[in-house]
Amino acid sequence: MSDSKIKIKQNQRSDREELEKFDSPGGNKVKIRQIHKSDQEELEKFVSLERELLGEYSNFVPRIDDNVIYQLSGESPFFSEIDHTMFIASDGSEDVARCAALINHKYQKAKNEAVGFIGYFAAAPDKGPLVKKMFEQAEAWLKERGVKRIIAPYDGSYFIGMTIRTAAFDEKPIFPMMWHPPYYKDYMTEAGYQPSYPFWSFRVDFSSENFRATVQQVKENNTAQVRPLKKDNWEEELEIRRQIINEAFKDEWEHHPLSREEILDFFNPLKEFIDPKQMLIAEINGKPVGMCLGFPDLNGLWKKFNGSIDDVEEIRRAFNNYSRAGLILIAVIPEAQGKGVGKSLATTLFQRYQEQGLNEAAYHVVNEVNEKSRNFAESLCCEGRKLFHCYDKIIA
Repeated sequence: MSDSKIKIKQNQRSDREELEKFDSPGGNKVKIRQIHKSDQEELEKFVSLERELLGEYSNFVPRIDDNVIYQLSGESPFFSEIDHTMFIASDGSEDVARCAALINHKYQKAKNEAVGFIGYFAAAPDKGPLVKKMFEQAEAWLKERGVKRIIAPYDGSYFIGMTIRTAAFDEKPIFPMMWHPPYYKDYMTEAGYQPSYPFWSFRVDFSSENFRATVQQVKENNTAQVRPLKKDNWEEELEIRRQIINEAFKDEWEHHPLSREEILDFFNPLKEFIDPKQMLIAEINGKPVGMCLGFPDLNGLWKKFNGSIDDVEEIRRAFNNYSRAGLILIAVIPEAQGKGVGKSLATTLFQRYQEQGLNEAAYHVVNEVNEKSRNFAESLCCEGRKLFHCYDKIIA
């Protein structure tokens, strides 16, 4: 065995050392261990742990293991400027919680703030003190690297995942939103985190007078021309969308500039499945000024896969035959805002869902501080609810 391999093995053993031991109320020895991204065995345990802890809940939707391993191993372009480590907590008999501490240097530069994240969080019930201890280890790791404030849950990029569900726990989530048990929000506040970033979800009823009136208004307003995705120009089309997103969202707290590699990494696996009429561009005088993205609800399929994709044909069917769907992203560049571009995009997408036989769709998630987006959603919808939050904590 070479010296380099010896060093790797030694590093992995070091990363598995217990960072903290203490007696739990039940008398068990609690252990928290740190996981390095190069430790494949522990990384796989980390990834599968969420499914083991939450699999008994009927509304829980597992992530795809290979996707999460790809991210946390550092191979994904989303992690090209992210430093991270992972933690697993045991109650003395089994692993009961996990999280990752992340520093996205692109995000820090964009916001000019020494901010870090805690993401990929999962935990069993009745483990509040242990979760708090685990968070303290993540916080210490971040603080050692200059972080002054932490946002959680946030998986390093909002394109990968953020927020926890904080209401309507009896409802099945609509893709790409996930379900989380009610005790997660308690764990956050018990660990000293504040629910600083609320997100809204809206239900658009296609039979409502508001919706029909908006459709008619769009028909009478020819300011923007809306067109579907051109798959034969795939990379150029994605680049147009990337530029619009970066310009439109630059002041949104959750956004950092997305790179060409990140956009390709996110959308390339979807190319053969995605419906071009759910990935729209708005143009004024031939110039792209807005975009929106919709998705069918894939959560039922993800639940069936249970962490491992084993039937590509099922994915294809799910993209073509569905009973639920939603608008998940809409962006209009500043100079075109106030000209009806967002309405043109949203109603075009929703009319596509009407063609598919749907009577309603979701419009989610809407940042509470984005007044324009909320007002527009409310003008379309009969129901809007605050269902998700990100939390933060000062650690300076």
